[in-house]
Amino acid sequence: MFYDLNIALPDAAGRPNGRLSGPEWAHVAQTVEQARAFGYGVVALNQTIQGRLTAEHLAVWKSAPAFKDADLGWDTATGVRAGGDAAGRVRRGRIRVLRRLTAVIAEPAQGHSLACGSNATAGEYDIVAVQPASEKILAAACGGAWDVDMVALDMGRRWGFVAKHKLVSQALAQGIVLEISYQPALAGPQARQQWVCNAAGIVRATRGKSTVWTSGARQALDLRSPYDIANLGEVLQLNSDLSKRALSTNARAALLHAFTRTSTLRAVVATRPLPADGDAEPKSKKPKTDAQ
Repeated sequence: MFYDLNIALPDAAGRPNGRLSGPEWAHVAQTVEQARAFGYGVVALNQTIQGRLTAEHLAVWKSAPAFKDADLGWDTATGVRAGGDAAGRVRRGRIRVLRRLTAVIAEPAQGHSLACGSNATAGEYDIVAVQPASEKILAAACGGAWDVDMVALDMGRRWGFVAKHKLVSQALAQGIVLEISYQPALAGPQARQQWVCNAAGIVRATRGKSTVWTSGARQALDLRSPYDIANLGEVLQLNSDLSKRALSTNARAALLHAFTRTSTLRAVVATRPLPADGDAEPKSKKPKTDAQ
C-alpha cells in the first residue's frame, strides 16, 4: 500500500481558530480523490503552523466536510481523533485520510508544545513533524528533544547548513524519518535545482534509508503516481526498491512510530480505554480442537 503523508492545507489552516471556506475544502477533497485514483491507500492532510502548538489549532478540523470514498481519522463534529490503527488495512476502493501537524520551529522552547505528556493537543494528530529553521533546531529534533515522528526540511529553499550523517543517524536510531517532498521539483528551474541539491543531501545523510517521499500537493495537479515518484528517485541515484520503500514501508513505520508516541508508555505498553459501564465484554473465541 502506498502512502502520501503530506497533502498541504491552505495557509489559513495554520492560524489559531483558523477556518477554511467551502471552496478551499472542495480543492482539498479533489486532491484526496486524485490520490485515491492514483492508488494511494493512506494520505495525511498537513496543517503547518508557526511556533507553539495550542488547542485553538484544532478548530479548523471541525469545518471539514465528508470526503468521497474516504475514512476520516477524526470526528468532524468535535475535532477529536478517532480510534483505530492509522497504519492498518484499508478497505478496497477507499482511502484513509489522517491529520498531520508540521511545526516550523525557530526557538527550542517552541518545540516543547509538541510533547504529548504536557500538551494533549499534540496527541490529536496522527503524525507530528518538525521543520527546523536552523541547524541548532535540527540537532534538537534529531536528538529526540521533542515528541516528533518526522523531520521535514524545506525542500524549496537553501538551508544554510548541511544535514550531516552523524546528526541524522541519531533521528533514524529513534525511528524518526526524514521527508523528501517533491512539490518544489515541479516548480520553476531555480526551485528544481535547489530541490535536487537538498534531496541529494538528505539521501547522502540517510544512505537512502528511513526517508519518506511526499507530494506537498496543494492541488490535484501537483500529485504524481507512486511509480512516477519511484522513477524520480533515479535522479538522486536511488534504486527502485529504496524509492518504493519511501512510499510504503517507511511511511507505515512513521505511522507506527506515531502510534507509540500517543498510545503507549515508553513504547512498550499500549493503552486502551476501559469499556463503559454496561458494555458487554468481547467474547473470546474458543480454540478449535480436533474431532475425536
